[in-house]
Amino acid sequence: MQLFCYKISMKKLILCFILSTILPSSLAADSANEWEIQLKKYATIYSHIKANYPGDLNAEEIVFSSIRGILKTLDPHSYFLDPESFRSINEDQKGNYYGIGTRITKYEDRLTVAAPLKDTPAYKLGIKAGDIITEIDGESTEGMSLNEAMKRLRGARGTEVVIKIAREGLKQPMEFKISRSEIPLNSISYSLQLPWEPGIGYISIRTFGSTTAGELKEKLDYLVRKKQTKALILDLRGNTGGSLNAAVEVSDFFLEKGKTIVSLKGRIIQQELKAQQNYQYEELPVAILINRGSASASEIVASALQDHQKAAIIGGRSWGKGLVETVRPISLNSGLALTTAKYYTPKNKCLQRDFSELDDYLFFFNQNDYDSNREIEGGVIPDYIVKGTELPDIIIEFISKGVFFNFSRRVINSGKKIPLQFKSDNKTVRQFQSYLDSQKVKYDKDEFKKNVEKIKFQIEQEILTNKYSAQEGLKSFLKQDPVTKKAVEILKKNIIIGQNGGNNG
Repeated sequence: MQLFCYKISMKKLILCFILSTILPSSLAADSANEWEIQLKKYATIYSHIKANYPGDLNAEEIVFSSIRGILKTLDPHSYFLDPESFRSINEDQKGNYYGIGTRITKYEDRLTVAAPLKDTPAYKLGIKAGDIITEIDGESTEGMSLNEAMKRLRGARGTEVVIKIAREGLKQPMEFKISRSEIPLNSISYSLQLPWEPGIGYISIRTFGSTTAGELKEKLDYLVRKKQTKALILDLRGNTGGSLNAAVEVSDFFLEKGKTIVSLKGRIIQQELKAQQNYQYEELPVAILINRGSASASEIVASALQDHQKAAIIGGRSWGKGLVETVRPISLNSGLALTTAKYYTPKNKCLQRDFSELDDYLFFFNQNDYDSNREIEGGVIPDYIVKGTELPDIIIEFISKGVFFNFSRRVINSGKKIPLQFKSDNKTVRQFQSYLDSQKVKYDKDEFKKNVEKIKFQIEQEILTNKYSAQEGLKSFLKQDPVTKKAVEILKKNIIIGQNGGNNG
């Protein structure tokens, strides 16, 4: 239903918008009467505002704020999508957007290019990792949020954006006029064989979208059929979900036809989704890595393979996001994500964590994430819980200030030979400390000494990332990551069992 133009009265605008987005068409008569009473109250309130408020009134802002307020009374996952958010969510699901092709981050108040993406406009024009974006279309980026900067860099295909870049060693900023083009948003971040365990493959899924199943099939075919990989680590840490269909398709790769993947139960939705195909990767030993940042579609995959004994789940308890959001396009180029059902695992456990205490629910880390009690409501409880994966405060602070990133750029630009097998040693640590002193970075010396080994690995990872690629940096991380180590240990046993005629359970 299209909303009338702004020439209609504000009262009609608000009532029309709410009725078109919130009220279901099949409301019972008594419910409709109750809604009519409440809507009249709403209209009366607005009439008073319109008649008495001395400032200007923005129709769109009032409507959007009203809808957000309504949805907040339901649950943490029903939400309103303004035009910008609606466009963004569609881009992520479709697997592309239009922009310049850079990964950007903020170090203190500096908008920094972490890396240009290969074969994109930014890459072709020579923008480099470490460049600081000082202006976007004539506006200073000082004080600009990362989200706002991303919005400004993206836009319609073929449109131009002008940015200014400050680069170390150059006295004056450089100006680039860049034509936006299509930038792929791959679902799969990394796919490789572990260099120190070539029989084990590693795939990290960033999000679940329309391209995920196709990407995963291509990577699996290459690893298993071309590279003779015997087992797989599927990393879903930090994957907050996405498309339900994609989660079902991914699960289907590893489950026999007819096996239940997930059930949806709601007021008008009652649906059981099952695997549709056989003869894919049902016999491949799999370890799935999860943590507090694994939610929704990630939890569907992990719980389906866990319940059918097709994968070992390793890490910490997942988020516990088991509410089904149906995203509907509505008026004003916006959208509504409304909870319409709940997800249930093949063993009929609801994935939704209790959210009555919102502070606890929304806090990213909780000690309960390491509770092995399978009766806890919500989330996926790993088969193997691995503790102590959190970064110490001193490293988090160094990362937030860009210290590791900037030090790595300095080492690389110094002309020092950095082999692909580079290892951070005591000499590197001393150089790092000298750099901290030269930049007047304050830190706790005792904490530094206590965490020196983790600091070494962080330096090594950053240097390899910026010298070669993010994948080379990832290899360094995985080799010392305790969750990956546990997965390798378990999969090596599974490979041996499989070779002796056992199963994958």
